[in-house]
Amino acid sequence: MALLRVHSLVCIFATWFISLVSSACECGYSVNSTLDPEYAVFTDLLESDFTKIKNFKDDFDWRPQVWQLDPVAALGPYGRATVLEAIVPNPAVNVSINATGIYGGQAGLNLLVPHNYTLINGEKYLMGAELDSTRNDMFYGTFRIGYRTTKYPGTCFGFYWYHDDNQEIDIELLSRQINATDTLINLVLHTPVGGTNLDALPGTYQVADLPYNTSAQIHELRFDWTPSAITWYQDGRQIWTISNTTLFPQQPGHIVVTHWSNGNPLWSAGPPEGNAALVLTYVKAYFNSSDSQRQKDHRERCEAVGGGGAVCQIPSPVGPPRYEGVSPDELPYFFSNDPARNATYNQTVYEEKTSGGGKRRSEAIGSGLAVWMLFLQWGIPVLGFMLGEWRPRIGGYMHSLY
Repeated sequence: MALLRVHSLVCIFATWFISLVSSACECGYSVNSTLDPEYAVFTDLLESDFTKIKNFKDDFDWRPQVWQLDPVAALGPYGRATVLEAIVPNPAVNVSINATGIYGGQAGLNLLVPHNYTLINGEKYLMGAELDSTRNDMFYGTFRIGYRTTKYPGTCFGFYWYHDDNQEIDIELLSRQINATDTLINLVLHTPVGGTNLDALPGTYQVADLPYNTSAQIHELRFDWTPSAITWYQDGRQIWTISNTTLFPQQPGHIVVTHWSNGNPLWSAGPPEGNAALVLTYVKAYFNSSDSQRQKDHRERCEAVGGGGAVCQIPSPVGPPRYEGVSPDELPYFFSNDPARNATYNQTVYEEKTSGGGKRRSEAIGSGLAVWMLFLQWGIPVLGFMLGEWRPRIGGYMHSLY
């Protein structure tokens, strides 16, 4: 009897360990149901819920960029510069509501372009912001951003996948092309045979008309890249697709989010007519990795749970993301915010920033102890961070934006 009880306890203990280290999504994340004739499964994810981030330097998924281009290199009457001070978190007062930030207005991450220029070595520069994903091994995927543009004409908001100037999947929105009822949006595929914003080949550039003012509320932009098509969406509705696969990127890349101005009347225009804030509520990327170790990790964890059944469908609602007047269950969904589902174990987490873009921690595939070590290393410090006091860096400037 004692032996039976011990055996039962061992089984329960083993089952508990397996539940800790096995994810509901070990085989990937799918666009559409796997029973749908048109679906795609991606192995890795990056999710940033910017309504909850209090100090952006603690988000290891992103590398803020700092650089300068003089007016000649920037192709405008002003130079361009990106600075850390232009990246300002405005986290939600109540994370269960996710509507109002500590500075007022919509909670999220602000990318700022001030109205006034800055003199650098006697030349005029306009400040802006750029974020690059730490992961640079993205090859195929679905890439999504929750955003609200500035109300001031004179800036450019870019969201794109990037390898180099000849391999880029691009969305660019010019605030001068926004009116009370419509917004024009520029969709570009940069290829080795053409596709720049101002000199695009047929079939690589499209201007779409969005039937709303993008500075009035949060909306979602998205593009999906599969072996057979690149398709752009707004609020879950398809707006353009390219199926000429000879134009597609052939190498892996990363995600870029940027907000800038150089005064060029043919593109960004500007300077903006006021202190301009682009509000980001989230970025979500579900993608395949080009890294051989990541590919091996995926095969092993998927085989460990019996094959392709452990695939989670990515929610793709039609309509703007909802924040005001909704229950927590109606807010935008994140696998990483759903611990009950156990949907993101064994995904890469970066421990620290390095010149190479972050150090990859080994995955917790076969050990319950590894899960506990992750909790001791990350869970307790994160809990303490969430309960601690946050001191805004440039609160006075943020108050002027709302």
